[in-house]
Amino acid sequence: MHIFLMLASMIIGLSIGTNLTWLLGLPVILLSLLFLNMGSAAWRERQEAFALFFGLCCGAFIFVSNLIL
Repeated sequence: MHIFLMLASMIIGLSIGTNLTWLLGLPVILLSLLFLNMGSAAWRERQEAFALFFGLCCGAFIFVSNLIL
């Protein structure tokens, strides 16, 4: 979850920096890096393991669907 929050806030910060001004977008980007320290170390490890497992399953699904179709 912390990875998705960080990525979403990074995208928001980049869009603010691109469309408005970097003086507003840069603090949002820097504050989004604080999401990497969110929660305990064990919780972050479980979240990262789930994201890795989900990504591998999606990759396997895409590979198999390309073989079939």
